[in-house]
Amino acid sequence: MESNIEVGDWVRVRSDGSSPAAKKYAGKQGQATMVGPGFDGTIVDVQIAGNYFDTVFEEKDLSTTER
Repeated sequence: MESNIEVGDWVRVRSDGSSPAAKKYAGKQGQATMVGPGFDGTIVDVQIAGNYFDTVFEEKDLSTTER
C-alpha cells in the first residue's frame, strides 16, 4: 500500500472530506504522526495544532501543505 502522505508531512483537512473527523476539522492544519493501512484505504494520524491528541483521518480527507 503506497501513500502520498508520509510521517512528518504537514497536511490540511479538506473541506470536502466525508468522514466525521474531516467534517469537524475542515480547513485545519497539522502534522502526520502515523500512516498505516485501514479497512478501505490508508489512514493517517494527525496532530492538529491546539489539540493534545492525534486525530485519525482517511488519506482522501487530507492534502499536503507547506508549514
